[in-house]
Amino acid sequence: MTIEVSEEELALLLEALDSHLYWQVSEQGQRNSGYVSHDDDDENAEECKAVEALVARLEKYRVTP
Repeated sequence: MTIEVSEEELALLLEALDSHLYWQVSEQGQRNSGYVSHDDDDENAEECKAVEALVARLEKYRVTP
């Protein structure tokens, strides 16, 4: 599937994924000043990795000035 998004929309998607990872996916003990740390044996590790992988894929399309 292919979709087209503007730079602004891409930035919004990346910000939303970051927020989703921090507030919905991670546990309170994994949060530290805007960053999420998790171990492979954490209950939510798979979902954290999935969100991080999607962010990495999308970051490749971000244009930097």
